Amino acid sequence: MSAHDPSSSRRQCLQALLAAGTLAAPAWAATSPLGLDQLQGYANPLPPLSFEEGGRVQGLFADLFREMSAQLGLPASVEIQPFLRLQQSAMLGPGMVAFPLVRLPEREEMYLWIGPVLRRRVMLYRLAQRNELEFQGWSRLGKAQVVVNKGTATHRKLLEDFHVPPAQLQVSANYTTALRMLVAGRAEYLAMNELAAAWAARQLGLPSDLLRPVQELDGEGAYWFGVVPAARALAQQLQEALEQLRRQGRVDALRRQYGV
Repeated sequence: MSAHDPSSSRRQCLQALLAAGTLAAPAWAATSPLGLDQLQGYANPLPPLSFEEGGRVQGLFADLFREMSAQLGLPASVEIQPFLRLQQSAMLGPGMVAFPLVRLPEREEMYLWIGPVLRRRVMLYRLAQRNELEFQGWSRLGKAQVVVNKGTATHRKLLEDFHVPPAQLQVSANYTTALRMLVAGRAEYLAMNELAAAWAARQLGLPSDLLRPVQELDGEGAYWFGVVPAARALAQQLQEALEQLRRQGRVDALRRQYGV
């Protein structure tokens, strides 16, 4: 390096000023013991667990993420991203947290898991008024159509586990649209997790007894936070923060707040 390298001179000057206490440390210098200066949350849109309203990401998981970050002494930023983009974004670095996630075998090695936070239960619904519909199993679906939210674990399950022909799936971009499609008669059935179904009905001002469950599609899973496998120390501290919030009653308080 040249003795007249201007970048070297600037570094030496900055170091001298910091040592003398005449200049505040830059933001990147004030990192946590984890080596991070903030956490970035990527939220899969799944109301009431995570959704955007009034320009702010809200929901049980979004609020928990902020409170867990505060327990670690770190500021937190949250943005909503569709699930496939979320998976790519959450792989970018150790300070990035994805949620809410369903823990599936094919995802097991992709994340270190923080939780579980909440049980997941997916149902097949029909409109309560349509008593003529009698679901007799997937092999006897006939020409009936099923609404499902695009790209979800439920969408995958219908295709891969229940072998529903793609032509019989009415794919929706979000949960309220999916429920509208069912009400409008675009399909006979709706496949959706029970939390999102209840939330969508409330958002549309529809009665709570609008839907009639006809079969449980998945009742074994739960919702989790996830970080990249390299972020083991972060995962451990987030798990400890979650348990602390659970002991303090904050998890139950947020569940009541969001009706879950």
